[in-house]
Amino acid sequence: MKKLIVSLFIFIIPLYAFADVDTVFNDNLKKSCNGSNKCVDNFYKYFNIISRSCIYTNTGPCYFKLKEPLTLTGTLTYIIDYSSKYYTQGERYQIFKPHDAEFSFLIGKDYDGAYFRKSFKDVENMLPKWFKDTMLAGSVSFNVEITLENKGIGQKDNPISGYMETGFIQHNPTIKDEVTVEIFPKSVKFISKNHEHKTGLSSYKDGDIENFYTLHTSNDYINLRATPNGKIISKIYKSNADNIVLIDLDKIRSYISGELYITEWVQVVYFPDKEDEANFIVGYIHKGQLQQLP
Repeated sequence: MKKLIVSLFIFIIPLYAFADVDTVFNDNLKKSCNGSNKCVDNFYKYFNIISRSCIYTNTGPCYFKLKEPLTLTGTLTYIIDYSSKYYTQGERYQIFKPHDAEFSFLIGKDYDGAYFRKSFKDVENMLPKWFKDTMLAGSVSFNVEITLENKGIGQKDNPISGYMETGFIQHNPTIKDEVTVEIFPKSVKFISKNHEHKTGLSSYKDGDIENFYTLHTSNDYINLRATPNGKIISKIYKSNADNIVLIDLDKIRSYISGELYITEWVQVVYFPDKEDEANFIVGYIHKGQLQQLP
């Protein structure tokens, strides 16, 4: 009889443990869905849970597998932000946000959308020149239709994987305020252009890129030109040097691509008033008239 009681006790403990894990998982899923039961139903309609390792160990992501291909419409936004903690060398990032609020479990708190882990040339070919080539900080977004299926390049070949707290987390589950969804779509279909926006000075403030300059001239001013040695588009006065900001775009491109840009004329972003971050001009200055700030 004692052996039977002990055996039952050993068997029952794991059942309670699994029940607790299920409860935690479902509670966190409901948070990700902002309390919407339909959103929770959508998750279970389309996904099987492969692993709850995130709840057991709190050191890795949970894994989910699609039951069937899933097609969603939403906004795909390309972003360049040199001040962002999510920006890494050689990478501009892309965020997808579904139009249907009942798929809000796909929206991580970090980005207000899902981190898009694949490139599609058909859409990227529509990016404007200032974004692709000049590498000015800003964003461009498109309305798209994406299709997910279990042939992605994500963890365990799943197009989506993550840890649930208030969303899904992939990159660091030990930091609870960093909640990210990563998706690896099979295909993306362009629907329409949404917006494009060049952002201001605060988007360039990254201490890892030594690209801030001041004036170096014996004259009262230097010229900002539309092209190398081309038309003058603005005069930058030494008397106003303390109020301006000059950012070297060539150095930014070098930092991102790993290729050296050595030219006589430096392409810069010029802010006439550092207190007015939305007002700026892009132009060229001869390198002999610039001095890097310490």
